Amino acid sequence: MSRPFRVIHGGPDTGEGRPELPATIDEHDAEVLTEPREVETDQPVDRPEDDGRELVPVYATVTGRRDHELRPILPAWARSRRDLEAATRWWGGRVKHEVLYHLVRTPVYAGRLLMWAPIGACRLLAAGCRWVFDAEQISLGAQQAKAGDVGSYMQVKANHKEQVKQRLIVAGVGAGAGALAVRIAVDVVPVGWQAAAAITLVAALARVGRPADKPLVQGAKVTTTKYRRLTAEIVREALCSLSVPGLKDPARIKFPQDIHRDGPGQLARVNLPQGVEASAVVGARGKLSSALRLPVDQVWPSVGPDHDGQLDLWVGYEPASKMKPPRWSLTADGARTSVFEPMDFGADQRQRPVSAPLFQRNWLIGGVPGSGKSFFARALALGGALDPATEYKIAEFKGTGDFTDFYEAGLCSEYYCGVDDEALEGGARIISWGLAEAERRGKRIKRFREQGLAPEGKVTPELAAMPKSGLHPVVIVIDEAHELLPNAEVADAAERLIRRGRALNLIVILATQIPDAKSVPPNITRCVTMRACLAVRGYQENDMILGTGAYKAGITGTAFRPEIDAGWAMVTGLREPIAVRAQYPTEADAKKILARAAQLRGGVASWVEEEEAPRLDILVDVVRVWPAGRDRAQWQHLAELLNEFRPDAYGDLTAESLSALLRGLGVSPINVKAGGAVLKGCLLAEVQAAAEQRELTRG
Repeated sequence: MSRPFRVIHGGPDTGEGRPELPATIDEHDAEVLTEPREVETDQPVDRPEDDGRELVPVYATVTGRRDHELRPILPAWARSRRDLEAATRWWGGRVKHEVLYHLVRTPVYAGRLLMWAPIGACRLLAAGCRWVFDAEQISLGAQQAKAGDVGSYMQVKANHKEQVKQRLIVAGVGAGAGALAVRIAVDVVPVGWQAAAAITLVAALARVGRPADKPLVQGAKVTTTKYRRLTAEIVREALCSLSVPGLKDPARIKFPQDIHRDGPGQLARVNLPQGVEASAVVGARGKLSSALRLPVDQVWPSVGPDHDGQLDLWVGYEPASKMKPPRWSLTADGARTSVFEPMDFGADQRQRPVSAPLFQRNWLIGGVPGSGKSFFARALALGGALDPATEYKIAEFKGTGDFTDFYEAGLCSEYYCGVDDEALEGGARIISWGLAEAERRGKRIKRFREQGLAPEGKVTPELAAMPKSGLHPVVIVIDEAHELLPNAEVADAAERLIRRGRALNLIVILATQIPDAKSVPPNITRCVTMRACLAVRGYQENDMILGTGAYKAGITGTAFRPEIDAGWAMVTGLREPIAVRAQYPTEADAKKILARAAQLRGGVASWVEEEEAPRLDILVDVVRVWPAGRDRAQWQHLAELLNEFRPDAYGDLTAESLSALLRGLGVSPINVKAGGAVLKGCLLAEVQAAAEQRELTRG
């Protein structure tokens, strides 16, 4: 019997412990809703859904009782274009490797065929002779004669004679038919097919004649232990070996979906036992990789999407340090970015691009020497370079010139390199300028806000692009910041700049190898929105960069190895913490990006020869100056942007002349509404299509 419980209601008692509800409950009825009173009942607290007392809608009943999801028709890797491309590339690379591997060894294979084919022919001939002359009965007759059984011997001999006679006839007919077939084939079958048949026959003979321990073809695949197919049994065994409290019984570990291919690896989504958090497994990543007998940078556990007790275990086909990074979107011809929109700066362990905007973001990048801090900062800075409004102020205290190409491309208004007093004073001036600029921009924003142009008192893309607004993006990069920030006055100014500049389009990127309280004051660390922890030695350094408790939650860079995992970092500040390998462009790719950045600003990088400078191209230039985030623009706006981009070439360009030029190239005019006015303009897709069509025509 269930325990009695009390029901509080406001209607008259019907004798069943339930109130008699009014005919309608859309509005409260003062006469029906009397003073509440308590009634004891011994009915169960949890009633069946269909107990006959309530009418439950059919739809609610069906959907409420759904306790499973339908399996997808296609596997996960086939539903995602990225995963499908990754699988195709993997299989294509494997086939290409095997073809080239065997092609190089063709002379060796030919020698083996010529050596073992005669032996195979002799073996087949010997086997045929044994069959024709019935060698088995000869040995049997010899045994009978040795035993003195004359009757049996004579019977075996007679059978042998008859058997040999029949087999000689069969062999003769077969040999004649074979010779006739060969003769006809020589006259009728094309030479190519004859050669293929001859090679096949020689290969078959060599296969028969080869020694048992010497194959004709050497396999291109080498068996290793770095990859094996994940199974539920393997995952359960590995998880239960971690000594995580509550994670002992393999039967309590469930899989809500099949283990499947996910990019260049496999994904196992696991529901852990009740009360076990996935973060506890994430924190034991080293033990998990040991249990799976795989390198630590091949095993990537993370919290699943549904609840904190769900684990996503992704295992790569090979260690991340050996994976070729995906092609950077910024190296594509015509690439352009905006600091207000997410820009691709790296990729995660599954080779998926990772993006983040620069606006309203400040970065702290930390790690031991050789972990790739400078190039992580370079990837972020290169992303902003393709926004033509971006200005750079850079101070690098390593003294190796990691950002010299930014200065040579003409992107830096201030650049200091070295660890001498002059460089340190220059870095301090950059911080002081940034703080003073934040004060000036604050006053400008106040005026624009009064005019209704700066909602929430923040810089907008329209304000940043407005000529002479003074609100364009400025990226301040301080590499090896621990050389500068121990100066208390500079540190105080940097803290105030980071606090105020984020809404004013002043972006600060700090990189350091000593993230302690003296080198990077905690007040600065707390103000930074984005944090990237590359290879560090222990949990103290990890938490100094990512925040207290990060290591305990499994968000750690201690698993990364200097040099080997250079560029890999745990990044916080995005939707969720994630491991990212920053793009590491070659010198040629970096110069290509910076040369294009210089072109977007109407200049030419110092390393670009005069004859290599791009020629005037109205279609390309329109794409370069196209307002970010828009698919259509007015002729007048485009003409103004072209005027600013190349005043020497487009200084006299009007909306009418631009319209005539583009219409002559196949771009159709349309009505475009902007700023409350409807004027003629065009679509970005049509401009790009016209450029592509022209290239095809030229080809």
